[in-house]
Amino acid sequence: MMVTAIFLVFFVGGPMIFRTLIRATPTSNALRFLAVLTILCAVIGLILRYSFTDGGMGLWLSGFSVLLFWMAWIGVLAYTAQILRRSDQSARMRRWTAIIGALGTTVPWFGLASANLING
Repeated sequence: MMVTAIFLVFFVGGPMIFRTLIRATPTSNALRFLAVLTILCAVIGLILRYSFTDGGMGLWLSGFSVLLFWMAWIGVLAYTAQILRRSDQSARMRRWTAIIGALGTTVPWFGLASANLING
């Protein structure tokens, strides 16, 4: 049941978030926003993950940390898509970066599904 819920979040929510982040024109301010968002998500995720020395993170805190790492991953994908769109402003580049980036947001799900499969 949990894997199904995570599947829906990753395969529906991830591409929607990515699409929202690349909707803006690839200006310097948009790129700066994506860089700051990505760094903030990664740093806060790391702080939450490694600030508890006893290793007894709660389920919700662990989940939130993973969510922040995933948001940082989506930020990296959106930043890369915007850089590519800035270098080539054709409709073809916009289409391919949207497709590949949206697919890229789902990659972490395969790692979670593999880990769940190994753990049984």
